Amino acid sequence: MDKIKENAQEILNLYNYFNGAIIFDGDAVAVYYYNNRPDINDMTEEDVVGKHISEIYPDLNLEKSSIMEALTKGVPTANMLQTWTTVKGQTVKSINTTVPIFEEGQVIGAAEVSRYVTGKDDLVNIYVTPVISSENRKMYTLDDIQSQWTGMGDIKKIISKVSGTDSSVLIYGKTGTGKELAAEAIHAEGKRCNKRFVAQNCAAIPASLLESIIFGTVRGGFTGAEDRTGLMEVCNGGTLFLDEINSMDISLQAKLLKAIEEQMITRVGGIDPIPVDVRIIAASNEDPWEMVKSGRLREDLYYRLKVVQIDLPSLRERKGDIEFLTGYFIKKYNKVFGKNIQGLSNEVRLFFEEYPWPGNIRELQNTIEGCFNFASGPLLKMEDISWYKESCAVTVPEPELTGTLKETVKQYEKHLIEREMEACRDLQQVADRLGISRQNLNNKIKEYSLDEE
Repeated sequence: MDKIKENAQEILNLYNYFNGAIIFDGDAVAVYYYNNRPDINDMTEEDVVGKHISEIYPDLNLEKSSIMEALTKGVPTANMLQTWTTVKGQTVKSINTTVPIFEEGQVIGAAEVSRYVTGKDDLVNIYVTPVISSENRKMYTLDDIQSQWTGMGDIKKIISKVSGTDSSVLIYGKTGTGKELAAEAIHAEGKRCNKRFVAQNCAAIPASLLESIIFGTVRGGFTGAEDRTGLMEVCNGGTLFLDEINSMDISLQAKLLKAIEEQMITRVGGIDPIPVDVRIIAASNEDPWEMVKSGRLREDLYYRLKVVQIDLPSLRERKGDIEFLTGYFIKKYNKVFGKNIQGLSNEVRLFFEEYPWPGNIRELQNTIEGCFNFASGPLLKMEDISWYKESCAVTVPEPELTGTLKETVKQYEKHLIEREMEACRDLQQVADRLGISRQNLNNKIKEYSLDEE
């Protein structure tokens, strides 16, 4: 288990703001221990390292242990509030996150990190940063971007060309259009492919923590701060993918811009500049220029990020891809579930073609996977779509379509917009469900004299 001990700090760098950490080998024997609050937890390294889990936690129910779940089943547990007793009899309350450690598909150990709870202010989650490299798993490449839509060929050409450079890239696309897949393909096809690819969703972390996560911290820089490596150091030589950049605090955007320009960072609470060589790929699920105009994205950062901009279309805009991707996912899940689904019933096929797919490719894939849980025949049927009744309730009656083809299309288009306006919470959601831009929707509302309220 020397390999686990050697890589302990690398394993723990995936986490932010914890007080204690313990790493076990495959036999549930502790090989690493960290504790920065001995006033709360009195166990020392001598009490822990080399001991079996049952010796460390004498009152622990092994059948319900999150560590044993990770070791025996490979199951992670995130942010669980637990009360436990040390080997010296001290009672500790903590928020624990536990993950299995894999090597070549086999569980070889488990790591648990803890944030001690002494009051209400300590009831916060431990944030996990997914760090991906060619050593962890195969990265998505251009071959993984599946499409029959002719425009996707142009997008793949752009990805192929920019992958060989170090330029920043800004990817714009609605939820589920494949922004991270495109980012991974840029990394995997380029000269940084053997270095780290780090993906961080900026919306998943409170603004007060995101700066420390990106740039790292210095011990004593603020209350509870430890010497922690930030993401820009973790992926030095590689690529940092910042998803949902539109949610990043405006003051942090200025610091990010400076770091990109200078390829130099300073840890929070520190004074020493640290050189880094990092390629930045950012993504937004909102129109970047609209964000600039509304003051939510700095204009100078916008221009720095969009050295190359890649716009990913919604699924509804990718003509022919609903049918194509449906076949692709059915083939994929036949292998996963051990079934032999041949396709869709006519009713499902028509529904798939008419449904707006606001969650885009991700929603289509998840819907098909969900169907496989219930499918019993050779075709996927409407009753196999678990969410169908709730999502497709229509309160607006179907129109009586008359007149020329052009008039009929307009009548039905008006009906669809009315239906979605009745069902959705706001106009942005209506636009997303219909697969059109907000401006396009506004124009159609005016054209059909619809009530926006």
